[in-house]
Amino acid sequence: MTLLVTTTLGFSTLADRFGLDPRDGYHWYPMPVVPPPISSGFLERRQLVMPAAVERPHRDEVRSRILAAAAHNFERDGYVGASLRRIATDAGFTKGAVYSNFGSKPDLFGQVCAARLTNGERDLVDALSPILSSCERPDDLMRNISEKLTEILLEDAPWQVILAEFRALARRDAEIAKAYSKLQSQRIAQLAELMTQYGVLDHIESADAANPRSLAVVVLSLVNVLALEFSVASAVIDRQVITDVIERAIRGFLQ
Repeated sequence: MTLLVTTTLGFSTLADRFGLDPRDGYHWYPMPVVPPPISSGFLERRQLVMPAAVERPHRDEVRSRILAAAAHNFERDGYVGASLRRIATDAGFTKGAVYSNFGSKPDLFGQVCAARLTNGERDLVDALSPILSSCERPDDLMRNISEKLTEILLEDAPWQVILAEFRALARRDAEIAKAYSKLQSQRIAQLAELMTQYGVLDHIESADAANPRSLAVVVLSLVNVLALEFSVASAVIDRQVITDVIERAIRGFLQ
């Protein structure tokens, strides 16, 4: 729709007249088209043709597009190599939109990881549920759980490497340390909650006194360390070794 505005030569500024916000970081507003003056009686009048207003995307859509672009850039370039300007451009916004929605690069990375790893942990519990609900012998059950954990770990290994990079930087950067601590607290709480919700420990006879939170810490720690080792030394820490380590660690925890 085109808005047609007729006014005298003494009209106020366009920003005041049409409510344009020069601080808006999401969209560029095109300049109005000013046709030649039209003579009408004693007053010379101009016709200002304004383009249709551009509808802003909803805040949830803005955040979703930025998170998707950030995930792609972090996975490709790592934490240090990723650029907020490139992330903003890929998402279709300005750099200011990134800051207004996420505050800082550490906060953005933390939220990307939280969203990705939360989905991964839920997929993990979904994958384990059929195994846990089966009528297998305890030894076979433990082996199948370890093999499924290994499969998921290897698929997620690249992100565990990026997370390790972020953690290493946290030792010397207070802002990154704060974001990492928040992320880890979320991951542990979410995985423990999923274990309780799905009754993971209820299927294992020796788990009467087991603490879901402690088991979540064990699983997350194993996943991170083994993923790093596999990423740089897969000839030494191969799939079979990872499965064996996971099985022994979980058995030890539950005994």
